[in-house]
Amino acid sequence: MSISYYIILNEFAGGGSVKNLWPEIKATLDERQVDYKVGRSTYAGHAQLLANQFAKAHADDEPTTQHRYVVLAIGGDGTLHQAISGLAEAHLERPIPVAYLPVGSGNDFARGIKMATNWHKALNQILNCTAENWLTVGSFFDTNKQTHGIFTNNVGVGFDAAVVTSANGAPSKSILNRLHLGGLSYLAAIIGVFYNQEAFPLTVHVGQHRDIYSHAYLVTVTNHPYFGGGVKIAPSASVSDPNLDLVVIEKANIFKLLFILLMISMGKHLKLKSVHHYHENKIHLIVPSIEYGQIDGEEMGGRYWDTYFETKQYPFWIDPTI
Repeated sequence: MSISYYIILNEFAGGGSVKNLWPEIKATLDERQVDYKVGRSTYAGHAQLLANQFAKAHADDEPTTQHRYVVLAIGGDGTLHQAISGLAEAHLERPIPVAYLPVGSGNDFARGIKMATNWHKALNQILNCTAENWLTVGSFFDTNKQTHGIFTNNVGVGFDAAVVTSANGAPSKSILNRLHLGGLSYLAAIIGVFYNQEAFPLTVHVGQHRDIYSHAYLVTVTNHPYFGGGVKIAPSASVSDPNLDLVVIEKANIFKLLFILLMISMGKHLKLKSVHHYHENKIHLIVPSIEYGQIDGEEMGGRYWDTYFETKQYPFWIDPTI
């Protein structure tokens, strides 16, 4: 089978390191005589538009046993998020598979599917793949804003979302990225948010059951174990499972929060009294206060939340077993 790749290249990913890495990736593709075209993502949301335009342009192309199109996102989790979102929005009867070369800052999806994080090995897991691999992804519908979307990693409300927003808005971020010290901007944001994030009310609906939390602090709906660049927020979550995992952490005093962080690092936080875990294929969250949100590490802004989450399947052109 011959594969034609449409590469969506985000040279700004990884703090701008992908721009320097691309010539080496290109040389490897050319050496292996890979059939590909490149679309460069040059602004926020551009990767999503490129993927959507490509999908619509090939909506009438039937995949055959001899030839397939694959969209290959080269960047981080945000680039993958935009690429798969653009493909899903095309609503093709036969979706175009998506692949992902994890060369960004976090690369949590690669961890979540046990894909190689070394780009040479990861590229082999893409180029040597022989069949699409249908994996679980999350989707959401927000009744307040009448918006919907898809996510490969997680949607967070509260602490982690405030960290993403704070770090991205920091004047020092671009300077630190150029020095390949982008992680320091997130460390500074974590410290700041840790002291300033307020508790908020949350209602969780699962089936006919309802739980009310008056002091929610961190709320994450996740598709696999990882968030925040390798933190196991839901150790048992899996992209092979048709369910999502919801983790709710209630606010406590600073000493208890530090203890919770320690337990998270050890993967034992789900046993704590102030940590609540759900494993469901449909979840409904209500937050009647304006709280920051993040989706696959990208800002969603501050909003009220009345949001339904569920799972769907999407084809990936990645074979992590190679």
